[in-house]
Amino acid sequence: MEQHQLNRLLWWSNLIVRVASWILPPKIRLEWRREWQSEIWHWCHFLVESNRLTLGTEQELIRHCWGAFADAFWHRFDRAVVLRLLDEIPRSPRFCLLSCLALLALLLLGHPAAFFFDMIAPFSYSYADPGHLLTASLSEDAHWLQPETLRNSAERWPRQTQTIASSAVFAWRPSVVSGPDGTETIFSARVAAGMFTLLGARPSVGRVFQESDSSQCQDCVLLSNMLWRSQFHRNPQVIGRSLFLDRRSVTVIGVLPPDFRFPARDISVYRLFDAGPHPNLPRFEWPGVLLRVPARLETRTAKRELEDLINRAGSLPPGTKLRLSSLNDLENQALKSWAALFLLALLSILAIKLAQFLRLRKTGPRAGMRADFHWYLFFAAKTGLLLLAALIASLELSHLVVSRSSISNAYPVASVAAIWCFLFGTYLALTWSIRDQFSRCRVCLRGLGLRVNLASPGRILIDLTGDELVCDEGHGMLHIPVMESGCVDSERWTYLDESWQVLLGHRETRIQLS
Repeated sequence: MEQHQLNRLLWWSNLIVRVASWILPPKIRLEWRREWQSEIWHWCHFLVESNRLTLGTEQELIRHCWGAFADAFWHRFDRAVVLRLLDEIPRSPRFCLLSCLALLALLLLGHPAAFFFDMIAPFSYSYADPGHLLTASLSEDAHWLQPETLRNSAERWPRQTQTIASSAVFAWRPSVVSGPDGTETIFSARVAAGMFTLLGARPSVGRVFQESDSSQCQDCVLLSNMLWRSQFHRNPQVIGRSLFLDRRSVTVIGVLPPDFRFPARDISVYRLFDAGPHPNLPRFEWPGVLLRVPARLETRTAKRELEDLINRAGSLPPGTKLRLSSLNDLENQALKSWAALFLLALLSILAIKLAQFLRLRKTGPRAGMRADFHWYLFFAAKTGLLLLAALIASLELSHLVVSRSSISNAYPVASVAAIWCFLFGTYLALTWSIRDQFSRCRVCLRGLGLRVNLASPGRILIDLTGDELVCDEGHGMLHIPVMESGCVDSERWTYLDESWQVLLGHRETRIQLS
């Protein structure tokens, strides 16, 4: 029994060593394996002859055999070279830039750009023939216009020109909806019965409005996909269910698809424009008209013609002016708004970090234009990649908010989350980038690896104290005082002469000496 146990232990130990030996080059593999097998043979027979062969000693020997992989690796690769590279490669400027690029590529796996355009400019693929759609809405300096007045005026436009193939009026307003999962503040809209036919939108559940609904189903409503998720948890049996819209009971007849977004606002509930009596709500309910231009006409030409027709004298009440926008105009406006918000956030963080930028400038290179160019180019590239990563991370967080949120107005919440996440990410990115740049050699841009501690803080008033970081190649030295004092001590970068390079040696020399 003892011989069988010994043979089994030898077989497993030699198998582990044999597998580990494949790491080595063929020239030294056999000799290395013999040394290990000899050691294992003597160890096993010592355990048998001394009656110490137990389960515990077997496990100890097996653990020792697993160490053959590390031993084989260090025989294959020079240990001194590997350890030196593991110390120096992470401090190289190339490794820093490649790490930033890898982080950026990892964040891009979530397709944040697709979600970004889905969030702020979703019209290009959620409508039929979006290139021939125009929206007419009140301009910023115009007087408020009653929705019914705009509807009566819009009904005459198709008879006055052939530029309009079809039109549909709408009016949006803030509302309160109460359903099975509580009360939410949303945007609702009154729309013409043919609105969704004009847009080419098909419901994911139920149906859209029909012309007969104006008289037969005045309390019918359509829900956005977000509200369907927040109130009914995507229940396909939602058709015929009731909820309260502005304290009025309404019945659900359909749910719009997830990619549908209304051009005016993030509307959650749609009801018919002529659904029962409606109070006049000046500057609370805002009207508009969707216009479809014939496919044979160019949108820009049709837009100019319609602006002249709509805003001519007598077409609208005095002081009222409508602004025509294509879907591209709405998308560009949204992009400009987002760009302005992100730029404002970036400028705010840059203002906060101004003192650190000045500190970095104070200790920067002083060896000529070439050194300055490489120094600031590396800093700009590294910081730019990190800021782009912060932007993408903020969009990823917005995507998470929209996909996991249980509220109907998730897109506005996601917008706020994106701005705040970008602010936080920009702050962290600039903080790390400045700190990393500060601790790099002003000549070779490698991280300063040698640290020398000076006198203790108790001698701060009579001597130099703090730390000195020295470049491995002997290019220079960064002095960091314990406390900045203009008359005694201050941060500074000092270039070293060639004698320091001889003392420290080049990288190849240090590797050989190690």
